[in-house]
Amino acid sequence: MAAFHQPERTFRMSTAPASLNTIAIDVVGHYGQTAKNLLATYRAGTERAVGAISTGYKRLVDKQPLPWIHGEVKANLVGTQQRVARLVVDSVTRIAERADSTVDSVSGRTVQGIEAFGRRTEWAQDMMVVGAIRKINLPVARLSLQIAGRVDDASRRLSQRVAGKPVVRTAKSTKTTVKRAKRAVRAAA
Repeated sequence: MAAFHQPERTFRMSTAPASLNTIAIDVVGHYGQTAKNLLATYRAGTERAVGAISTGYKRLVDKQPLPWIHGEVKANLVGTQQRVARLVVDSVTRIAERADSTVDSVSGRTVQGIEAFGRRTEWAQDMMVVGAIRKINLPVARLSLQIAGRVDDASRRLSQRVAGKPVVRTAKSTKTTVKRAKRAVRAAA
């Protein structure tokens, strides 16, 4: 069976001042990483399930006291099952790798689109109406970013758990984040 590998984080939180565009790019990064974490979970879960089935099948075949199933037939049955198991795991791995590539592609194009939109609308940044709308939307965008971060963290923990690795939790509680975000939205209104 192929070894499980946790996907690397391929995005960075932007260090630029918080704007709707930078927040949108960070949200895309979090959800892209979430998709990769879920694909890794699928891959690791399949490997574990196939491994458990293989072990159970081998035990079942070895325990059968039937006279017509002798050592050579048992070895052939187990060997065939192991080839099928490898085929399943290899297929799932290839599918997950293609899906990872698709996630990277879609995320990259989305970020490029957001950046292009930002360049095209740069002229409107100093308009009073745009500033007023930005004041209303920025707290909601920050809340969306926090939610995306939480979803990313949860998917990472799920992936680690399915892979059989120790789960590392983040220090912040969900209630605290939600309360802060609600306060920020109320303050902006």
